[in-house]
Amino acid sequence: MSVTETVDPATLLLIIDDDPGSLELLSAALARPGLEILTASDPEDGLEIVRSRRPQIVLTDLVMPKLSGIEVLERIIQFDPATDVILMTAHYSTESAVEAIKKGASDYLNKPISLLTLRERVGRLLEAARKRRRSLNLEDELRTGWEFEGIIGRSPLMCAMLARIQRVAPHYRAALITGGTGTGKDLAAQALHRLSPVSSGRYVVLNCSAVVETLFESELFGHVKGSFTGATHDKPGLFEHAHEGTLFLDEIGDMPLSTQAKLLRVV
Repeated sequence: MSVTETVDPATLLLIIDDDPGSLELLSAALARPGLEILTASDPEDGLEIVRSRRPQIVLTDLVMPKLSGIEVLERIIQFDPATDVILMTAHYSTESAVEAIKKGASDYLNKPISLLTLRERVGRLLEAARKRRRSLNLEDELRTGWEFEGIIGRSPLMCAMLARIQRVAPHYRAALITGGTGTGKDLAAQALHRLSPVSSGRYVVLNCSAVVETLFESELFGHVKGSFTGATHDKPGLFEHAHEGTLFLDEIGDMPLSTQAKLLRVV
């Protein structure tokens, strides 16, 4: 294996061919600024490079000992479907070309390869890989820019809600969070907790719709041993457990009205 001078380690091209002369010729023909070229004369070594270095483009011969180019293609695509794989062969057939394309090859070239054609095709793939990388980086930047305490959103309503959380959090003691199923009420509650003066305390959640009516008082306020049948030991309630922290009562509308009245006195 040999490696050319590295200019941009983020852009990698791997050539797999059991012919050392072909490796040398292709490496020299494709060398360009911003591209690191890796070579392997053994297909298994080449696959190890794919796993460890994750090249954007792989050029592989079709007929090699141990593994064929088609087998190499299948393993690369299984590991990383985004890798562009170009197959090269001196034994061209329409059937093998169709098979390679169906299995995910980006191109299929007949030997002897026109170096000009190869440079053009590799250049297009490199540009496409750079565009994908720039798009991913831009998405990461946008996601970071529009993220607030684990909540991602950029609509006017979301921005207004996030601003309200930021304003309220340092001062709140009790808050009612409303919204439809799946709109992120728990995320809003977590954000309030993390930005509140009690952020170092516990964040405790009770799903009110999952608690049997007769157990609500015990869950919220706890009980002492012997207070009812089956109370074999003291049990602290969630209010005590969340002391100096936050208790989030999810789906509080499902709580029995009698328990809500007792809860009102606590709040």
